[in-house]
Amino acid sequence: MRGAVDGTFLHEDNAALIFAPLQFRHLEVKNRLFRSNLSGMFDEYNGYGGHTRLNWEEKFARGGVGCIISSYTPVAVRGRILIRYAMVDADDKIPFWREVGKRVHEYGCRFIMQLSHSGRQQDMGGVENLFKKARSSTNQTDFFHGILAQAMTVAEIHEVIEQFAQGARRA
Repeated sequence: MRGAVDGTFLHEDNAALIFAPLQFRHLEVKNRLFRSNLSGMFDEYNGYGGHTRLNWEEKFARGGVGCIISSYTPVAVRGRILIRYAMVDADDKIPFWREVGKRVHEYGCRFIMQLSHSGRQQDMGGVENLFKKARSSTNQTDFFHGILAQAMTVAEIHEVIEQFAQGARRA
């Protein structure tokens, strides 16, 4: 790369770098434009993905983004951070995620699914979690939302580990 006299890189060099492929150990991305989803409550309440998300992800891929990082993708209802996020908690969710992959891959875009479990930091866990304490590493209340938490037992920790493993298998 050539640097300008004042130490900054020339515009052409920056553009060349941004649009150059990026190689990770087992993943190559066509450019360095990554889109991360902060939140997107446009899925179904029951954790199934919807047409809005399909169109949303496809639009970014069609626009030239090299890689999309999903919003939090819960591995269990008890671990939802927010409602109306597509989950990966059961095999019946696989067809939706397969369709997301198909749509973004059509444009040479990669898709990285961000598996999640909220612990004590739920924003809205849903009515299913209304009278349950959030599973966490501590009994301390979440300082931001005041959500009551319950330290997981060893068996519950193993259950959450298995939920992540199954979520990864589905992904």
